[in-house]
Amino acid sequence: MPNDAPHNSPAAVFVYGTLKQGECRARFWPREPIAVESAVIRGRLYDLGPYPALVPGDDQVRGELWHFDVEDMPATLRVLDEIEGATQLGNAYYRRIVVECRGDDGQSYEAFAYEFAQPDRLEDKPIVTPDADGECRWIGGADVDEDLEEIE
Repeated sequence: MPNDAPHNSPAAVFVYGTLKQGECRARFWPREPIAVESAVIRGRLYDLGPYPALVPGDDQVRGELWHFDVEDMPATLRVLDEIEGATQLGNAYYRRIVVECRGDDGQSYEAFAYEFAQPDRLEDKPIVTPDADGECRWIGGADVDEDLEEIE
């Protein structure tokens, strides 16, 4: 997996779990964003307890879109790849993908996001269902600095 953003790649990251503002891993962002806004993407969200898992699907998943200076993207992605376990070849928890997001203003953006890399481990995990607004939102608050082996 490449650790740096290719030239002409998105200068934004969509997050839906522990990297959101106020969550336990929000303090690990290595660079200050230009802006953070609420956004949705298409997918399916699972609740793994201390953190969520995103896989392909047709639900509207609510999260945050973090916009960065292009120059800050390589360092940001290096740190996030490490946090999300995307650097563990053959045993990655998550993989970095490019998604299309829609901001609350209706504008579309391309952004990086982290998709769960081991969907076969989700068979017995609860799906986050749409709320009254038709959106899936992970409600966190747990400390995930403990061992990630819990979902096995």
